[in-house]
Amino acid sequence: MKAALVYSGAADDSTDNQDTLVQLEEISLILESLNIETYEVAFNGSVGEIEQELLRIKPDFVFNLVETLNGTDSLIYLAAALYEMMKIPYTGCSAISLAMLASKIQQKQMLRQAGLPTPDYFYDQTETDFFGATVFSDGPWIVKSDSEHASVGMNSDSVVQTVAEAKQKIKQSKKTFGGEWFAERFIDGREFNLSLLPTKSGKPRVLPPAEICFVNFPKDKPKIVDYAAKWDVNSEVYQATQRSFEFAPDDKNLLLKLEKICHQCWQLFGLKGAARIDFRIDDNGNPWILEINANPCLSSDAGFMVAATKAELTPQAVIKKLLPGTILTRVLSQDV
Repeated sequence: MKAALVYSGAADDSTDNQDTLVQLEEISLILESLNIETYEVAFNGSVGEIEQELLRIKPDFVFNLVETLNGTDSLIYLAAALYEMMKIPYTGCSAISLAMLASKIQQKQMLRQAGLPTPDYFYDQTETDFFGATVFSDGPWIVKSDSEHASVGMNSDSVVQTVAEAKQKIKQSKKTFGGEWFAERFIDGREFNLSLLPTKSGKPRVLPPAEICFVNFPKDKPKIVDYAAKWDVNSEVYQATQRSFEFAPDDKNLLLKLEKICHQCWQLFGLKGAARIDFRIDDNGNPWILEINANPCLSSDAGFMVAATKAELTPQAVIKKLLPGTILTRVLSQDV
């Protein structure tokens, strides 16, 4: 059996891009342990070139690790669309689901329409585009990229206090990084990541929830997981953001509420494969959905695999659960 591991291809040697290569190597080793021959395909050329490479390999399935195309995460759905056109089974979400999730603004609009909680927001530089908020008021606000993940462009200056500052920050970010940017009401509270894994029933298994704890966090900085907190191991904020799976009994109802929302998001966006949903909790204990990631990192030290380990799942068991159904059946038949 042959698998094509299709990945973005590192555009530079930044830590987040290099993390993609670590993920690629680890998954390749797991698939090979399942007697699956692997071929690595970097999706950093034209769609036609990738199509020709897949035709040459003739894989039984694609393990889709594509996060960025042509330097932007906004085109992530094109890889899945290619597999669908070629009728090759692949892991993860459909092209339609990935397209719905490619824009965080669009995510938020769909969440609001479904009655699910997500913070107020605005984008562009006009008050007429202030779709989310019931009151157009000062902050705090946090300015984010609409399409890019891995906290690209985020730092302590991303949190501002007034609408005017938010609009100016949006303008600056567009000029510096390109793409669409928006301002979201900043929830200065607890932060949670919940990882989801598919089951035979089609419903997700919600893995043990993780809380990002801000321990000895610099007092002069807003408590956010910015680019440095995610990727710069030598930074003060990286050391001060610690993942915890331990909760007090009083958190039981909150965790049940978060799990319910995860199931609702899974259904709303037609999720498949691995997914992660990020939340903030306000001072009144209300959860707010920050983002839905349909292609979370699967390296051994990433949050998803750590949560799986807490659920007593090995990396091999996780990868098996992500395989397309027909492929999994063939893999399991080899074990008999």
